[in-house]
Amino acid sequence: MNEFALGFSVAALMKGVAITLVVTVGASLVAIVLGLIVGLIRISPRWPLRWLAVIYIEFFRGTSLLVQLYLWFFVLPIFGIILSPWTVAILGVGMNVSGYGAELVRAAIQAVDRGQYEASIALNFPRSGMLRRIVLPQAIRSMLPAWGNLLIDLLKGTSLIFFITITELTTASKLAADATGNYLLFFAVALFGYYFIARALITPFVRWLERRFSRGFIREVLV
Repeated sequence: MNEFALGFSVAALMKGVAITLVVTVGASLVAIVLGLIVGLIRISPRWPLRWLAVIYIEFFRGTSLLVQLYLWFFVLPIFGIILSPWTVAILGVGMNVSGYGAELVRAAIQAVDRGQYEASIALNFPRSGMLRRIVLPQAIRSMLPAWGNLLIDLLKGTSLIFFITITELTTASKLAADATGNYLLFFAVALFGYYFIARALITPFVRWLERRFSRGFIREVLV
């Protein structure tokens, strides 16, 4: 392993890590925002809106992420819509995960005790105020662990953006391994790189949110 190849490999690897982090953060924001919006629409009293949400969820959950990326990147230009690789990566991965996230939002909201709704109605809360001040804080608290798992899956899904010409962590590790011939080292770096990002960034962030949204709630103790 000569010094030039090693220097090239390390630089490519660092760039791949940075790209993976940027796409993960951007796609996570897209997934969270769209997941919340679509999840709320999914429980709308208006059935046409509910069905639109169902179609959105089933499309993104029922089709391959890789095929979706191909669709946005290679098929949309046929119709005159050209998106940059970065736009496709962040929006494509984020929208895919938002389909799963929307169902987490729906399930968490519907799991809130009916007494909370009845008390809100008795206090003459409007629907928007009831959701914002009473239902959503409880629902968010219960859905956070599942969202943590979903964001870790999103992180691992960013390895597919190689197919739309972006050199992320996995691809950078492959290039470094090809340049140096040390496949064990660089694929081990990739393997533990994803693990480190998940354990050092995503998991602590989700746990911090859990603690924040748990303030004011009485913990249930099973005897």
